[in-house]
Amino acid sequence: MKIMKPVLNNVFRSLILVCLTLVILPSCKEGKKHKSSSEKEQISFDVNSLQQDMTVIRELRGQLLYMPVYSNVPYQIDTMLFNMSAFVAIHNTDLSKNIMLTKVLYFDQDGNIVTDFLKKSPISINPLATKDFYIPYEDQSGTGANFLIEWVSDLPVSEPLIESVTLCLKPNNTLAVTSQGKVLKEKI
Repeated sequence: MKIMKPVLNNVFRSLILVCLTLVILPSCKEGKKHKSSSEKEQISFDVNSLQQDMTVIRELRGQLLYMPVYSNVPYQIDTMLFNMSAFVAIHNTDLSKNIMLTKVLYFDQDGNIVTDFLKKSPISINPLATKDFYIPYEDQSGTGANFLIEWVSDLPVSEPLIESVTLCLKPNNTLAVTSQGKVLKEKI
């Protein structure tokens, strides 16, 4: 009888789990699935639908920015490093004009170029669109890793928002850093 009691307890627990599952699962509704870009209905946006009495704060025709990222961060009195992944997001905040990325260069902490993301081919970013550039977790460019980013436009545009997020997502060792770039030069 002593052997049967643990078996009965396990059967009873399993029965309770099955009952709970049968009660809970039907109440869970399947959430809306995200539609692919080809399935999405086309919604038009008219810039003229916004209030026109507002004035643009700042318009430029280009900038050169320095953007810090942290490929590796020291911890435990400089004896170990957190490896980090990072990405830079370049947001075109203009409502109606494209901007052109002409340089996206990634450097290590010693100032050596690691990656030329554009490889001499400029990229256009549509109004209100964003372009990301990713640095993998395995990268060993150091705490002084950085980007040089150059963008231009034929016409004055609202200043883009350029930010970086650097993170390490490990259980019990999560670390995230956000940065905004420093403008080195401007074309007005």
